[in-house]
This record gives sequence, structure tokens and C-alpha cells, in this order.
Amino acid sequence: MPRESASRTRRPRARPPGASGVQLGEAEARARVLAGAARVFSKTGVRDATVQDILEVGGVSRRTFYRLYESKEDVVVALYRMGTDRLIEECRSGMAKETDPIKQIQCCVDAHLGNARDVGRLVFVLGGEAQRQESELHRWRMETHERLVNLLMSTSTARKANIDPLLVRGLVLALEGVTRIVLEEGDEGRNVTEASMKRARRVMVRMSTAAFAGKGRGVEPLPTLD
Repeated sequence: MPRESASRTRRPRARPPGASGVQLGEAEARARVLAGAARVFSKTGVRDATVQDILEVGGVSRRTFYRLYESKEDVVVALYRMGTDRLIEECRSGMAKETDPIKQIQCCVDAHLGNARDVGRLVFVLGGEAQRQESELHRWRMETHERLVNLLMSTSTARKANIDPLLVRGLVLALEGVTRIVLEEGDEGRNVTEASMKRARRVMVRMSTAAFAGKGRGVEPLPTLD
């Protein structure tokens, strides 16, 4: 009896659960990978997650994944940059609708807190990763800070007063820090309450408005470059 050829006896490779086997367009494939990665990272964190985890949750094949990304780290960066780009755009959009510098700053505060409310767990995970200097996300975090500083420095108050950008950079760090405290207290972003959001907003608005507009007895003059 003739031996069967290898092509007839080879079993088809199993697809990840949810994968259809149909070639996906690039936009849909990227959306599936990023959505799957967001769910995986939110559940297990970045370092414990694997590409296989992303494939299974996103419903894409390994071949599709590596057609778009070189590694898990590439996906981490893509997710982080998508979130920070959204933050910057929300700040810019909100500020464009206001002429009062204080209200412009409040728009940035609300954008930070909106992220924490909508995707708190993912913000906590990726934000923690970005604080590690050895992480690829760290430089993107620093770039985001610079973009936020430039945006806040574009307000009429900052331009007219010639404010020292170091003050604004410190404010950005403070806003980031308060947001992270809220997430930590909310079970690391899993259970962020409306009350904690309101509390954080009061604190963040106080810090930001006082930094730009605070004056009076015993208050240091606004630091400028003059």
C-alpha cells in the first residue's frame, strides 16, 4: 500500500479561539490586536502577558500579528501612544473652546481624570510601566510631558508672564501623580468611584490654578524667565 504524502497527513494548525481564518484588513487586524492586548494587560499586567494571550483574546492568528507588530513590546508602545495622543487631543480640544486661562487648565485636569474613569486599570498598568526608566514607554512618557508643557505654555497667561516652563513641568507631574493615587486607591484602577474623581478634581484644580494665579501674603512670586 503506498505511503500517503506528507501534505495529506499533515494536520492543519489550530487557530486561536475566535480567529476566522479570513485575511483581515490592516485596520481591523490592528484594532483586534490592540483591543485584545488592552484586555490582557488590564488583567495580567504587561510583563506577565504573552503574545499567545493577545492572539487568543484578540481572535487573530500569529501570522497576522507578526505582519503588523514585531513583538509584544511594540503593541505596548502602540497602546500607550494611542492613549497619550487621545489625552493631548482632548486637552487641546477643550482649551480651544475656552479663553479664560484657568478654565483652559481645568480642561486638562478633566482630560486626565476622564482617562482614569474610562480605562483606569489600563492607565494604571501602562502608567506604572512608563515610570520605569528601563522601559520603552519611559521616553514616550517624557515626550508626552513635553507636549503637555508646550500646550499649557501656549496659554495667553503663560506667554504674557513669561512663566518658567519648569513650573509647568512640575504641574504636569503633579497632575499625573494625583491621578495615579486615585487609581491606586481604587483597587489599582479596577474600581474608581465618582467620589474619588470629584475629590481628585478639587485637588488638581486647586494645585493648577494656584500655580498659575496664586498670589498674596507669603506666596512666592510666579517664577518667570525674566
